[in-house]
Amino acid sequence: MPPKKSTTNKKLRVPLSKLRFRVNPRSLPASKAYAKHRTHIIGQERAIKALEMGLYLESPGYNVFVSGPGGSGKMTTAKHVLADFKHPRKPLKDYVYVHNFVEPDSPHLLVLKPGEGLRLKKAMDKLVKSIKRELPAALATEASQKDRDRVLNEFQKKEHELVSVFQDKVRRAKFTIVELQSGPSVEHDVLPVINDEPQPLAALEEQVASGKVTRKRFKQLAKRHQELRTEMEQVGRRTRNLARELTSRMESIDRHAGGLVTDSLIEDLSEQFKDEAIQDFIDEVQEALLDRIPYLVHRQEETCDEDGRTYQPPGESAPDPLALFQVNVILNNARHKGCPVVFEPSPSLVRLLGTIERTLDDAGRPEADFMNIRGGALLRANGGFLMVKCEDLLIEPGSWKILKQTLSTGHLEIRPPEGPMAMITSALKPDPIPLDVKIIMHGDDELYRTLYLTEPDFKKIFKVKAEFDTTMDYSSSNLEKFMAFIQRVVVEEDLLAPNRNAIAVLLEEAIRDVEDQTKLTTRFRLIADLLRESSYWAARANQRTVSPKEVARTLEQRRKRFNLAEEKYREDIERDVVMVTTSGSRTGQVNGLAVFDLGDYSFGKPCRITASVGVGRGGILNIERESGLSGAIHDKGVYILSGFLNNRFGRKLPLAFDASVCFEQSYTEIDGDSASSTEIYAILSCLADLPLNQGIAVTGSINQQGDIQPIGGINHKIEGFFDICHTRGLTGQQGVIIPSANLPHLMLNEQVIAAVRKNRFHVYSISNIDEGMEILTGLKAGRPNKQGIYPRGTINRLVADRLLEMAGVLREFR
Repeated sequence: MPPKKSTTNKKLRVPLSKLRFRVNPRSLPASKAYAKHRTHIIGQERAIKALEMGLYLESPGYNVFVSGPGGSGKMTTAKHVLADFKHPRKPLKDYVYVHNFVEPDSPHLLVLKPGEGLRLKKAMDKLVKSIKRELPAALATEASQKDRDRVLNEFQKKEHELVSVFQDKVRRAKFTIVELQSGPSVEHDVLPVINDEPQPLAALEEQVASGKVTRKRFKQLAKRHQELRTEMEQVGRRTRNLARELTSRMESIDRHAGGLVTDSLIEDLSEQFKDEAIQDFIDEVQEALLDRIPYLVHRQEETCDEDGRTYQPPGESAPDPLALFQVNVILNNARHKGCPVVFEPSPSLVRLLGTIERTLDDAGRPEADFMNIRGGALLRANGGFLMVKCEDLLIEPGSWKILKQTLSTGHLEIRPPEGPMAMITSALKPDPIPLDVKIIMHGDDELYRTLYLTEPDFKKIFKVKAEFDTTMDYSSSNLEKFMAFIQRVVVEEDLLAPNRNAIAVLLEEAIRDVEDQTKLTTRFRLIADLLRESSYWAARANQRTVSPKEVARTLEQRRKRFNLAEEKYREDIERDVVMVTTSGSRTGQVNGLAVFDLGDYSFGKPCRITASVGVGRGGILNIERESGLSGAIHDKGVYILSGFLNNRFGRKLPLAFDASVCFEQSYTEIDGDSASSTEIYAILSCLADLPLNQGIAVTGSINQQGDIQPIGGINHKIEGFFDICHTRGLTGQQGVIIPSANLPHLMLNEQVIAAVRKNRFHVYSISNIDEGMEILTGLKAGRPNKQGIYPRGTINRLVADRLLEMAGVLREFR
């Protein structure tokens, strides 16, 4: 019986009206309708509600993770929501570090009212200058100098008495005091005088050996030498004690005189401030100043010339004893009235926490003090919000760990930089800073899921997820907002305005971006870029407005900037380097469709898929899987093929065949199940020994019942195959088979639509495998009767007969 011809081809062709959703410019809202929409946020109501709850809820852990794809306006939306915070979440403060006079390695933190930190710094700087100016004058008064001279005279008199008595005793004993050079130092000794010359004991011992001095006389001199030397040491100790007493009394005089100056200055300083923390600091300063007056006097004397003018000795940099009275304002909120909102684009440890900078002293040794403490982004955002990008945070060593600790403890600890590039670890450990800041971290969904599943602390710290959608409904309200967005970009950036026809094209491109005729994209960065580039081309053409022509040119220029890989691939097809047939028919061979995603550009990629069958029991062999080039989803799709064949042909008959399927000339990993229908067509073609139309490409996944399921990238796939056919010459027999469920996703370009309109190219939509086989072979698929037998001359009967034949061959062979 001859094969039964199919007549379903024309029935399954997609009407022109469904190949692209047309936006009618006349149906667009009037300017009055969308002028009321001043919001910068469109189509993200779910995310905004979550974001607002996280920002306003003042409970631990209610930080916000803003998730969604790039270009969906995550950070822009967050910034505009934050703009509603006219006042800080918590009262703003100034943060100041001062010297700790008890524990110098632990600088004190003062938390002050806004403006008080800078005022305290200026007051302390003025105090230091006043001390440097007034203290020398106070110490140089006649009364102070008389007290110094009196004490000095007393010391000199006592010292003279001690030394004179000892010198007389030495002289009477016929000894003398001499200075001996011992390396770089000078030592004193007492030596006997023989023949009017001081004689060392070693020389006298030689004279004993020569008989010039008797042994008895030598022993007497040695004994007397020891007695005088012991007494000289006692005199030296008493003299040093006198010197210490002199220093103490001199310092007491200086403290008394200097204290009159410092007490007056401190009193004036104290009257300027009422804050208890500042008063405590001033008390410590007053006590420390009295202790340091002697050092100030000593430094003043050492750095004065003969005329009393101060100078810096060359090659020296003595530390300033008054440097400890400085104030380090690490955050001044005097002029900050609103809520702090800080965006940190590079969240390293130093930029997040702050740091303790180190300097080198004259010997090249690193040093640091409380004046080297610097604040970071967390401190600047204290009482407000800090925005960071999740990916940037995670790649910075240690930043995520320290951020978790800081948020958990509520205290910010500023520390010196660590790692191999740091000079040495500083012993400085400043007081921790109380921290109350909300973190707004943004990233994609994959990062959120990874952190949620692998980081136990993440779900405690980031309790709110604000998820941004990539699409919004095509509704009158959203159309008004979309047009308001276009108007805002045009006004803010001084662009040429698009006319209504151009806006319609922009809307169609927004629909095409999401491949759904009922949705609009929320990637408004893409729309804004199209506006900017269209305005550029319109200006180049001396146009006053942007027309559809400029938008079309923008889209074409964008494609040319990114489609080098696409052109190379099609060039290989034209030269038969990559084999894709677009005419004739062939058994076991089908044109499949894939999408090649480069990140910034995607295009349809026709590819040859082949199958071969033989007698056996191995089932379907996936060559990509065997060679390690198949992803998990593609593997699943191949397994479904076996389920489909068993369900349709294996209920009463064991399937006795081996089959292999292969993506020809594919050398990279393949994933996804959109080619599963293509693979089953190739297998059925081999089993039925029916050639398939090579002018038709196929896409769509199947289930075990043989139903065709929707897939992604439908427009790129159709256009990719069309471009190849168009280049070779359209025959009117070429086309693409797609799932019926993908019809709402069609937004094909004008070139494809024009060819379909002229019957030079066709788009078929199917819902099951049988419809696809009928288009590819021109024969009827056939339906089974109640006994499960397919009509003669149909595709399914040919397949069933072949499987029966193969089962018989296998049985006979065994």
